[in-house]
Amino acid sequence: MEFPPALARKYGKNGEWDYLPCTPECEKKNEQREWELSRREARVASLKERSGLSKRMKGYTLASFKPYVDRSAARAVERVEAYLKDWEEMREAGRGLFFCGGVGTGKTHLAVAVMNELIHRRRVPALFVTVPELLDNIRETYNVPGRNLDDWMEAVKNADLLVLDDLGAEKPSDWVQERMFVIVNHRYREALPTIFTSNIGPEELPRQLGERTASRVIAMCEGIKLDGRDYRETARNEGA
Repeated sequence: MEFPPALARKYGKNGEWDYLPCTPECEKKNEQREWELSRREARVASLKERSGLSKRMKGYTLASFKPYVDRSAARAVERVEAYLKDWEEMREAGRGLFFCGGVGTGKTHLAVAVMNELIHRRRVPALFVTVPELLDNIRETYNVPGRNLDDWMEAVKNADLLVLDDLGAEKPSDWVQERMFVIVNHRYREALPTIFTSNIGPEELPRQLGERTASRVIAMCEGIKLDGRDYRETARNEGA
């Protein structure tokens, strides 16, 4: 049986599968796809390198979170997934998240999981900073001659996405409140999404941070409360 020329190229003269080498145009498309993939991977690696995340935190994902630990954790995951789904809208509105709850309830894991998802999925430049570390670094500029953190502070204030971990951990003082107001107010005015974690709830923020900062945190974030068992202890026991 004779196949038409077009089919003969596909099936061969005897009707058997015939391997067709990639055309120059096909090779060019493949090279373009490989280059784009390599570029995306390099971009993600670069973002993670500059994210401020520890080696352990770079592995925090929604998949590695255990939402069955308690009901509040399951609800938190649902709300995080909705936030990620609507990221472009959240980004445009400058909306963030405020995770609060006791020690070990998974607040930081979920906050960092959001950050990692956005770095991987959307290649969003993001920065993770603990509030005590942030304040310690600012203090050092006063105490260490030649210590200059202008570039780092600009990164904190202007990151596309900022995760501020352990808000309210510092002893309240006028100095702490003023420093936090400068950062939070800038991000509020510029509509830059910020994710906070805290051991204290929204009702305690004014006493800890001052009315001005507290009102902005509440206005720019959706509150998510985790009030279950110690997440780290549960996960550790399951891995035993």
